[in-house]
Amino acid sequence: MNTTNQDEIHMTTPELITAHGYKSETHHIWTEDEYCLDIHRVLPKSYQNSTYNYGSCEISTKGSIPVLIHHGLLSSSADWVLLGPKKALAYILCDNNYDVWLGNARGNAYSRKHKQYTTKDKAFWNFSWHEIGYYDLPAIIDYILEHTGYRKLYYIGYSQGTTAFYVMASEKSEYNQKIKGMVSLAPIAFLSNQRSPLFKFIVHFYGLMEWGSSYCNVHQWFPRNRLQAQTLGTIIRNAPGSLTKGFCVCWFSLIAGFGSDQLDKSMLPLILGHFPAGASAKQIIHYSQSILSGSFRKFNYGATENLKIYGSTQPPKYDLEKVKTPIVIFYSENDFLTDPTDVKKLIDRLPNIIETKKIEYAKFNHIDYLWGRDARTLLYDTVLTVLQKFR
Repeated sequence: MNTTNQDEIHMTTPELITAHGYKSETHHIWTEDEYCLDIHRVLPKSYQNSTYNYGSCEISTKGSIPVLIHHGLLSSSADWVLLGPKKALAYILCDNNYDVWLGNARGNAYSRKHKQYTTKDKAFWNFSWHEIGYYDLPAIIDYILEHTGYRKLYYIGYSQGTTAFYVMASEKSEYNQKIKGMVSLAPIAFLSNQRSPLFKFIVHFYGLMEWGSSYCNVHQWFPRNRLQAQTLGTIIRNAPGSLTKGFCVCWFSLIAGFGSDQLDKSMLPLILGHFPAGASAKQIIHYSQSILSGSFRKFNYGATENLKIYGSTQPPKYDLEKVKTPIVIFYSENDFLTDPTDVKKLIDRLPNIIETKKIEYAKFNHIDYLWGRDARTLLYDTVLTVLQKFR
């Protein structure tokens, strides 16, 4: 099936996977606290479903080890397929005989169902990345292992996908035994040295964000809107390129890092058709708290509420010593959100770091991990090599 970037702007992740010549599956996974997560699986076109039932489990006879990839803040499973065949991480892994599962966190475009609440309810949005790590990841991991018959899987997390993993592995340490190895791309736990001008600006309005969430019913940020994406894409395609594309690149650079030449400007309409994909205001507030406190700790509700919830006036720190999974970390010097000083602080606290890799291109920034034109040669090929080391 031949498609253009313009066609793919309006496709869902499963539609993109099919259009790119692969097989797609969508799995609906319920969490312990009753959110429904849509998880997307990428399979080769030649895949035949050769499984048999063993008790209550389906046992795979294909021999492809499962790998779960989890996206960052305001993102979705689409991040890992937008570059297309032979370029996108999901397809590279699939082509190398991995069983690829793409996560979607609660509240994004693919995970907006709950047994009791709708997205119009304040209670639906009462979560940060803590709940993504505490509820979402365990539910996804258990489902994949039961579905495939494997005892362990690989985990690749990017940005918030690493934050959630560190939450899970420290708060539910039994899950360390279910992960063969974890690849941290642009890891985020400590943020006090982040250099994003946009985040530095937002942090000054931290109190306003909390007020807006509590009293003005502003509980979600940047939900995916197809009409909005279509309109924005049309403007970018038809307006003077130097003006609109330059503005979008500048906007991304304010968050991710200036100076990189890795973003193909012709991909902007496609990217903006899928990003941002939505998040709760509480996720962003929690990151703002991390910047201000310099700590990797649970959500701060204020002294009075903290005492009720945690039994102390300050929120507890996550015990990273409990993260026993073998981990390889990838970072870059030009990533405004993962400053090397904060990365080192994280490395010093994790007990089982197998390797730390700095990406060779000095200007590689936070979004280049997803959509960099040379992401395969600069990063993804090395990820393949690293996965082999976990075996």
